[in-house]
This record gives sequence, C-alpha cells and structure tokens, in this order.
Amino acid sequence: MPRFLFMQKPLPWLFALWFSPFVQAETLPEAPGPFPISSQMPSEPLPNPLSLEFLLQDFPLKSSRYFFAQTQSDLAEAQAQSLSATNGLKLNFEGRLSRREYSDEAQDHHQFALHLGKVLYDGKINQLRQLNLLKVAEAQKLEQAAELESYKLSVMQAFFAALLADFQYRIDNEAMAVEFIAFDKSKEQHSLSRLSDVDLLEAENRYQQTLLKRAKAEQNLLKMRVRLANVIGYAEARPDKLVFPDLSHFDQRSIEELKLESLQQQVEANPMLVALRSQAEGQMQQIEASHRLNQPQVRADAWVGKLSSYPELREGRWRADLSVEVPLYDAGVQRLETAKERAKFKTLQATYEQLAQSLRDEVTELYFQLQMLENERKADLLFADFADLYLDFSRALYENESSTDLGDSMVRLSQANFNQAEWQLRRAMLWSQLDYLLGVPVRPFAQPIEAQQANLPQQP
Repeated sequence: MPRFLFMQKPLPWLFALWFSPFVQAETLPEAPGPFPISSQMPSEPLPNPLSLEFLLQDFPLKSSRYFFAQTQSDLAEAQAQSLSATNGLKLNFEGRLSRREYSDEAQDHHQFALHLGKVLYDGKINQLRQLNLLKVAEAQKLEQAAELESYKLSVMQAFFAALLADFQYRIDNEAMAVEFIAFDKSKEQHSLSRLSDVDLLEAENRYQQTLLKRAKAEQNLLKMRVRLANVIGYAEARPDKLVFPDLSHFDQRSIEELKLESLQQQVEANPMLVALRSQAEGQMQQIEASHRLNQPQVRADAWVGKLSSYPELREGRWRADLSVEVPLYDAGVQRLETAKERAKFKTLQATYEQLAQSLRDEVTELYFQLQMLENERKADLLFADFADLYLDFSRALYENESSTDLGDSMVRLSQANFNQAEWQLRRAMLWSQLDYLLGVPVRPFAQPIEAQQANLPQQP
C-alpha cells in the first residue's frame, strides 16, 4: 500500500464536507462604511410659526445621549440572550482525517459523527449572570427615559432663549429709534447754533451706543435660533416665527405648599438613581455567581456516526457520556473574582450616594429660586403698572403739545413686557427642572392663547 493511500478513500467525504451547507461559512454582511453624516434638514419643514408643543411631542428625536442609552440596553439584552444559549442544547458535526500508531502499526483513525451536548448543572452561575445583565438592561432603559426628559429640558431652554431674544430685540430697536430722533433734533439745533459741539457729540454717542446694542440684539436673534436648531438636531432648520406657549397650568402650582425635606426625600424617584439601584441589584447576582465558581459542572454528551475507522472492533457507532467536573484548586481565582465584583458593587454604592447628594443640592437650589420668584413677581407687576401709567401720562403731554418723553415711555413698557415674559418662562423652566429631578415627566404645553401670541415682537 502506498504511504498516502489512506487519503484516497476520504476524498469524497472531504468534498462533501467542503460543499455542505452545514460547514460552509455563512455569507458575512458587507462591512459598514464610514459613519454616515445625518441630514441637517428634517424630512418635512418646520411649521411656521413654531410651537414648543410641536417640538416636545411631534418632532422626531435626535439626541445622541438617548440613542447611546438605547444601544447599551440592546447590548445588555443581547449579552443575556447569548449567555442563555451558552448552556443550551448544542448540535454539531465532528469530522477528522487522522492516522495513528496502534499495536505497533499505523492505522487510519478517521471520525465523522454528529455530536449532541448540553450542560445540565453549573451551580446556577449562568443563570445569575443572566439576571445581572437583565438588570443592567433595565437600568439602561431607565437612563434612556431620563435622557429623553433631559433632552426635552434642553429644547425648552433653547426655545425660551430664542423667545427672549425676540423681546430684547424689540426693546433695543425702540431705544435706538428714540435716540435717533433725539440725535436728529440735536443736529437741527446745532445747525441753528442753539447746541454746542460737545452736546451734539454726546447725542451722537448715545445714538451710536444704542445702534450697536440693537445690532447685537439682532445678531442674538440668529444666534439663539441656530442654537435651537442644533439642540433639535438639525442645524439648518432655523425657525422663523416662534409661538409663546400657554404656561397657565403653572399658575396652579405654589412652592409654599411644598416642604424642602419632603422634596429631598422624593429625589429617590429620580430615574438615574432608580437605574443605579437596578444595577446594584444585578451586581449582587454577579457576586453570588463568583461565589459559585468552584461548583461542580455536570454535562451530557452523545455522538452518533462513524466514531473511528474500525467501528466493529473499537469505538462503535454511538457513544453517550454523563460527565462531571469538580474544581479542586483554582490558585485563588474564585476569591479574586469575588473581590473584584464586590469592588464594583461598592463603586455603584459610592456613585449612588454622590449622585443623590448632587440631586438634593439641585433640588434645594431650585426650591429657593422658586420662592424668590414670588418676590420678583411683585416687583415686575409694580414696574408694569408704572410703565403703563407713565405711558398714558406721556401721551397726554404729547397731545397737549408739551415737552414729553413718549419714546422713553414706550421703551419702558416694552421692558415691562420683557420682564413679565422672562418671569413666566423662568418659572416654567424651574418647575420643569424640579419635576425632572423628582422623576416626573415634562408636562406637555397647550396651544398658545391668542393674547400671548399677539404680544410677540415682529421679526427684524
């Protein structure tokens, strides 16, 4: 017999093995290319005027932190399912082309058989690790919900800033118009030699200062809209007109009805803290799993087919095993793994306490800011009454052809409107931030009322 004659008989098996669908590697998906650059324009144009309710309820979400938490949750669930399959029933084909020495002669030692195996008992290590990953996935979903609420707060803050930029532009535009009229009169008086050069330059300086301030306010209009567009995830979707939201439901809320001590206790409902508690519960399962690393493992295996080249003389055509593996010495691996998992648990505890303390500090700050709002409200209302009354007084003087500062009165009234709008928006923001810290979802905003919409300044 030629030396390599044993290779002639298995060749048909080799070709069958190569072209078998059970052995050929699955067609891998094409490797993804570079990260795609997302479009900077939404699929549909933004409504004009744009409302806060639309952004919070109907606009597609584009928050990177939200999607990151979602991917982490999906990853933990996939890892849990992977662990579940680790100890599941396995069916595979085992093939071998071999040559060995037996009884002082060279013999074929080929094998072509189906193998069926399953882990029957592993000390519940796999189950405990699955529970840990499921708790991690649950925590990531809670963080995902928290990121959604945080994103809504960011949208609110950017929307409010754009609204206030509109109000500020109206004030600076009116102030510039007043100074322009004053400067024009000064030039007329100067041409008649009734005003000195110094006084003329002073009037021109005041006009140039207000003109510069107006230019900054006009630039701020665009800046705040660009910031809002970036927050909602579409840098080129810059809104034109904005609608003042209906904030009347905040009128029913009073900080006087709340106690600081109670608010600090309610911080425990914050979704980030709940997520950390869920992770800690999962980590306890991981610690228990590390305790069981030296538990015996029992598995069952069976083979059917050609177990050797001489099935009639030796291995036969089937085999069944029930095996047990008992660790006797692991060089301290189990102890070190337990210590590592305990350290992770303590890290979660420290993170929890640090975050809880930070949240309590934020709640305290918001509590006192809300209390101060009531005092600020009284001052704003008094200033608004004064501005309204002074405008009537200036208008009466103007109608009587007396010396008057009607322009200044109009600027003062616009400032009063700005103060009221800023107070309402800040109140809404503070209450919404407090709700977020206490685990309460951001409340939807109703459609704006006509009176509030009419108070919006015109675009330049």
